[in-house]
Amino acid sequence: MAENGLNTQDLEAQKNEISEYIKKPLKKGDIWYLVDSRWFKQWKKYVGYDDWDTCNADKENTHPGPIDNSALYKEVGSGELNEYLVEEIGYVLLPQECWDRLVSWYTLLPSQDPIARNVVEYGMFSKQCKVEVYLMEVKLCQNNDLEHCINHKFSRSNTIEHVDNVFGFYFHRTCS
Repeated sequence: MAENGLNTQDLEAQKNEISEYIKKPLKKGDIWYLVDSRWFKQWKKYVGYDDWDTCNADKENTHPGPIDNSALYKEVGSGELNEYLVEEIGYVLLPQECWDRLVSWYTLLPSQDPIARNVVEYGMFSKQCKVEVYLMEVKLCQNNDLEHCINHKFSRSNTIEHVDNVFGFYFHRTCS
């Protein structure tokens, strides 16, 4: 019997369920989550995800613990991702359903927020969907006060109206 009262069949069910979610194709507008690749590899080891690595499955010392994305941030609590993260080396991308199940089973460290990102379409003639890992930073200041700029990060999928509303909030004006 594994930690938290899970038996081998429960872990096998987890493995099968996550395997199906991971096969989901990217679709414009969907939300995907970044998870530290070390945590995910530890989870795979715990549930015996890879056929060649089942000897440690179901062992208490391989339990991954709560999802920990600390390694993905520049500073703990900053909310700002490290530069130059590489998919599959630094992080894995998981669809929302997969993320929700993993959080329900393992929780997320209390000091962390989920790293949710939009799937956006790239390309002018040949459209391709990608998860937008790094958001665009926009700086805005009022014409009469160039000393005080507002920085905010936006997704490429945000509309101009959304950007206008956000900056309207910062500059205390009502947006039409």
